[in-house]
Amino acid sequence: QQPNITSIRSNPGTSLLFRRALETNNDSVGTESGERTLSDSDEAYQTFSRSLLTQSNPDDYATLEEGARFARHQLAAYTWILYFYEYPLTGGMRLLGRCLKAKLACSKTETSLIERRDSYERCAMNSDVEEGGSAISDVDEINREHIVGDNFLHMHEATMLAHAGLNRSDIAYASFESGFYETPYFIVIDREWKSIVVSIRGSLTLEDCVVDVLLDPSPLDALGEKYGFDGTGQYCHGGVLECTNWLHADLTKHKILEKLLLGPNAEYSDYTLRIVGHSLGAGIGVILSMMLRNTFPDLRCTCYSPPGGFITWRLAKECSDFVNTFILDSDLVPRLSINNMERLRDEVLHLLARVKLSKYDIAKRIYSLRGEVELGDLDFLLTQNEDMLYPQDDIPDSEFLRQLQRFESIQQERRSNRGVSRSINLYPPGRIVHLVKTGQSKNCLHGVAGCITCGLSNAGFEYTAIRKENDDFNEIEISPTLWTDHFPNRVCMEIEKVAKSFGIDT
Repeated sequence: QQPNITSIRSNPGTSLLFRRALETNNDSVGTESGERTLSDSDEAYQTFSRSLLTQSNPDDYATLEEGARFARHQLAAYTWILYFYEYPLTGGMRLLGRCLKAKLACSKTETSLIERRDSYERCAMNSDVEEGGSAISDVDEINREHIVGDNFLHMHEATMLAHAGLNRSDIAYASFESGFYETPYFIVIDREWKSIVVSIRGSLTLEDCVVDVLLDPSPLDALGEKYGFDGTGQYCHGGVLECTNWLHADLTKHKILEKLLLGPNAEYSDYTLRIVGHSLGAGIGVILSMMLRNTFPDLRCTCYSPPGGFITWRLAKECSDFVNTFILDSDLVPRLSINNMERLRDEVLHLLARVKLSKYDIAKRIYSLRGEVELGDLDFLLTQNEDMLYPQDDIPDSEFLRQLQRFESIQQERRSNRGVSRSINLYPPGRIVHLVKTGQSKNCLHGVAGCITCGLSNAGFEYTAIRKENDDFNEIEISPTLWTDHFPNRVCMEIEKVAKSFGIDT
C-alpha cells in the first residue's frame, strides 16, 4: 500500500523511513509504559518520520560537536591493533619512530626530575620552600601519570597518543590489561574542553567476545539503591554489568577522579567528567555514569555503537539527560538482541519456503537488474517479489515446509522454558544520533575500492545525521557494511565528516 507522504516531504527538517510496524503491547513481559513491540506480521511495515540534525539548531550543533570531539578518544582506546589496521603499510614504521622518540624523551624527563627533586629536597632542608610549594608540583604531576600493562616500548601509549592527538602530559592514568571482566581504559585531561575524559575500550579479544554473549539480563535494583538511581524493575546486559563493576572498583582503588576533580586540593575542580566508550565500552560507560552521577552531577557520557540488547526501556530513555549515542548506518551491534536474531533467522527460513524459482534463476534475475532499479521504486520491487515468491498465505506443501513447522514448534517450546528474564526487552541507551547513508559520490577510485573490498568499503558514501528513538533499531539490516559500520575508525571518520559539513572544526 502506497503511503501518504506529502505532509512529511513538505517539511525539510524531517526524514521519511520504513520499518516493521510497532504496536503497544503492555501485557508482554518486560514491556513498560510507552514501549512498543514489533507486529507479528512479516509484511506489516509502516512509514515513520524523524527529525534531521540541522546546523541552525544549537542543540544539534552542540551534540555533533561533542560526538566529533570525543570520537578520537574512543578510537584511541584500541591502541596499536587498530592502528595497524588503519595503516597496514606505514603503521609499523610510524609506531616504531614514536616509541623510540618517547623512550628518549622519557629518559631525559627522568634525569630532569631527579635533579629537580634533589634541588627541592635541598631547598626544603634550608626552609626556603614551604611544604606543598610549586617546586614539587610538576614532580607530582609526572608521578601521577602512570601506565599499567604496556610493553617495554610503550607501544600502547604511543598509539593512544597518535590516535587522539594527545600529549603525554595529558595522561592521568591508563590500564591496558585485559581479562574476562578486566577492561582496558584510560583517563586523560582535555584542557581545551575543560574535561577529564575516561575512555573505555570495546570488544577486541576472545575474552571480550565471551562477555558479549553473556546476554541474560541482570537486575539493577540493588545497584540503583547503592549508587542513588532508580533501578527498580530495570535490567541490563549481564556481561556489561560485570565489566562495569570491575572498572568502578579499579577507579575506586586508585582514586584518580577524586584527586583530579574533588576536594579543596583538586587541580581540575572546574572541569567536567566525561565518559566515552565504543561497543562494549559504550555499555560500560552508561552504567558507570549512573553509578558516578551522585558524586559528579555534571557528568556527561558519549556512546559510540553501543550494544542493542543493553538496557530496559525506562533507563534507556531517562539517561538521555546525560548520554548521547552515535550509530553508523547499518551497524549490526546496536541491533543485536536475542529477539532480533531469532526474528532474522525465522524470516530467512520463511523466505526459503516461499521461493518459486531455483537459486540459479534468482541470482541470474537479480544480477540482470543491477543499475535498472530506481531507489524507492516500490511497485517494481513488489512485482519482482510476486514473480519469485509464493504469497505468505499460499505456500505449497513440501518437505522443507513440514521441517520448518516442526522446527518452529520446538523453538516455541524452548522460548516458553527460558523463564521470564529472556522475555525482557532491551534497547540502546540515551539520545540517539543515527548517521544514515543517503548518497554516494561516484568516481573511479570509489568504484575500485568497492570492487576490491566486495562492497565493504564506505568510500564516497554520504551520510545524514538523524535523531532516532531507542526502539527504532528493532531489526537487523542486511547490508554489505553491517559489520564494518561498527569499526571504531569508520565511526570516527564519518562523524568527523558530518561535523565538518556543519562547519565544526575537528
